[in-house]
Amino acid sequence: MSQPSLAAFEERLSASKVEIEALTQETLNLYRQVNLLYRIGESMNACLSPEEVGQLVLRESCKILRATSGRIELDDGVTLGVRPGVVESELQVPIENAHGHLGSVTIFNKRNGFFTAADEKLIRAIARQAGIALENNRLIHGLIAKNRELEQLNEELKAVDQMKSDFVSNVSHELRTPLASIKGFAATILADDEMPQEIQREFVGIINDESDKLCVIINDILDISKMMSGYMKFDMRPVALEAAVYDVVKLLTMLAERKGLTLKFDLVDSATVVMDSSRIAQVLKNLVGNAIKFTDTGGVRLVQWLDGDFACLAVEDTGAGIPEDHVPFIFEKFYRVENVVHTKEGTGLGLALVRTIVDHHHGSIEVRSRLGEGSTFTVRLPLAPPPGGAEVPHAETHSDR
Repeated sequence: MSQPSLAAFEERLSASKVEIEALTQETLNLYRQVNLLYRIGESMNACLSPEEVGQLVLRESCKILRATSGRIELDDGVTLGVRPGVVESELQVPIENAHGHLGSVTIFNKRNGFFTAADEKLIRAIARQAGIALENNRLIHGLIAKNRELEQLNEELKAVDQMKSDFVSNVSHELRTPLASIKGFAATILADDEMPQEIQREFVGIINDESDKLCVIINDILDISKMMSGYMKFDMRPVALEAAVYDVVKLLTMLAERKGLTLKFDLVDSATVVMDSSRIAQVLKNLVGNAIKFTDTGGVRLVQWLDGDFACLAVEDTGAGIPEDHVPFIFEKFYRVENVVHTKEGTGLGLALVRTIVDHHHGSIEVRSRLGEGSTFTVRLPLAPPPGGAEVPHAETHSDR
């Protein structure tokens, strides 16, 4: 049997080299494909953003298929990559997951020819992985957002719980102080049958003042309970606002004078407002009472004027002022501002009631304050319609808050 010639051997060797190179290239392509699928799968655990997932898919797909460019269009409006000016060949497959269609990926202009069925199969597999990665990203970010919301809610609940605890402590203290005075002075009167009448009258006056304090605290607690249950009665009628202001100023003038303060009312414009007089008086007593409480020198001034269809009433003081970081919270239930210099009595309910009452009157309240210089609370209430205009409700209404 004759031996193969050298030329035939070299020819077979050359063919084997071509086959080896082809197998090597095919193996390399398969490796790249598997590696790409693996990396996209890893992106699900890495929680890449939609843009990062898309960029990974385009970059690696174009590299494996030897394409010039690619473009991803997602149904939510996100687009990545560019469409070339001249398209010689293109391969487009949908991006989907178990929940439906998410978008599409398109690869353009394969360098060594046209896209094959194997190319399409590969890109479809990549697109499926991308769809899973995108859905995973959406779910994880949704969970992160929900977790943040829960954390914030938990912090708010803790803060409310702490405020309620402080409120119980404050109310206990506020009730105990006048009760102790009432008990002490009453016991002293009872124990001394020979007490001069003048001293008895003084002690009875103190008992009366302390009883008034108790009534204010208890009424605030009852009102805040009505407010929280959404049932607060209002008797709305057209009333001259300045009449209510004068009554409150007259009532609290003695309290201001005891501290050596001035209390005055400047009426710039008269105003008729549809309001519950007793509730608006409650607002004014709270604002003016606070102004007096937190002012040691100077005085308190009320100013009433008109601004378009609104009556405006400002309560200005020269007192301690409110720290800037406390201002956004002073109208919240149970919130109290503890001042370094002034630690004053109070339940933290007054301003919450003020805002509720003003809101029910379709008005607004705002505050400007500078620490150590004083505060100004401004209430705006809509004017009553003119005679012959819209009907004014006189019946009782209830808060829906």
